Amino acid sequence: MVLDPDIEMDVWTEAYLYAAARADHVRGTILPHLEAGENVLCERYLDSSLAYQGFGRGLGVDAVRALNAYAVGDVVPDRTFYLRLGQEERERRAREFGVPLDRIEAVGADFMRRVEEGFEELARREPERIEVLDASLPPQELAELVVGRMRDLQYTRGGG
Repeated sequence: MVLDPDIEMDVWTEAYLYAAARADHVRGTILPHLEAGENVLCERYLDSSLAYQGFGRGLGVDAVRALNAYAVGDVVPDRTFYLRLGQEERERRAREFGVPLDRIEAVGADFMRRVEEGFEELARREPERIEVLDASLPPQELAELVVGRMRDLQYTRGGG
């Protein structure tokens, strides 16, 4: 529903829906795996809402973080990998793969620029937690880099 290009909704409704989905994901999937001592890798998590709704939609990082605090509790990632890819390359890939724009992407280039600036600002604020990776690398190489960084993180946290 949140991505359906035919549905219009208030930006706060969008933020609440993402927070609700995240709450369900945390309680139903993430926590059980963490409690079992496993590593968890999510495609998107809290930092995405901070960038998309906080910066992109203009709701403010603090407000979106406060809203999501109820959803995630203290389940905050040890590391976020921000896959940096320029606008031209994002658009080229979307055309190449024939992926239709969803409701969020259809907002336009100015919105996506604000989201990108949001991710960049978050990475500047928390460089010890948010690692910027070059998403123009070949997919296999990028995947191996992420797995390697996760292993490094596990060893530095004493997970052996």
